[in-house]
Amino acid sequence: MKLSSEQIAQIKSWISKRGFTHTDVQYEIIDHVASAIEDKMEEKPKISLEGAFNEVHRSFGVYGFAEVEEAITSRLNKELWRSYWAAAKEILLSRKILIPILIGVLVHLLSKQFPINFDGIILGGILGFCVFTLVYAFREQRSKKYLKSYLSFRMSYGIIPIMASIVFNFRYLYLELVSPIWTAILLGILSLAMWAVFVGSKEMINKTEKLHKLYE
Repeated sequence: MKLSSEQIAQIKSWISKRGFTHTDVQYEIIDHVASAIEDKMEEKPKISLEGAFNEVHRSFGVYGFAEVEEAITSRLNKELWRSYWAAAKEILLSRKILIPILIGVLVHLLSKQFPINFDGIILGGILGFCVFTLVYAFREQRSKKYLKSYLSFRMSYGIIPIMASIVFNFRYLYLELVSPIWTAILLGILSLAMWAVFVGSKEMINKTEKLHKLYE
């Protein structure tokens, strides 16, 4: 037998009650259990949908669907890193690499032009960049509230505040380095890394948008 859309919605509700609230995780679990539930209901015509669901759930062992969620999280994490590396590779092998290089050159020129105020300029620039990054991430999340229930969306934007924190904490490393040339090199590398993260995260969010259209 084939499960109806109403039955699938009911299964989704039961999965949610077991603590699996992310939409993409729920549908992947449904993909795993739907055919097994259909088989159970064919084998035992008198069994209810809930009874078949509970039997299938027990067949997943002590951890239930937790292992499925863990596998999904691991896969999404790998997809994100592939997106970051692909974005970084694209930047490195195109004219876009000139932007991180120019940032490094600009920082070096500032150290020569404003040696007394250089520390304040760099620390102010780092703080301004971090504030901009966090505001951008917050606004993007608000504009895509309909994707908040997706694990892939949360993972995509979750990395941006972490990267902003790394850049912000660079100020301590900067104070240790002192050398303007090393400051210029590291800021160029950090700008490349942040750019790759933004592009990679955006690609993952586009995939989530497609999933949302498919599921809804």
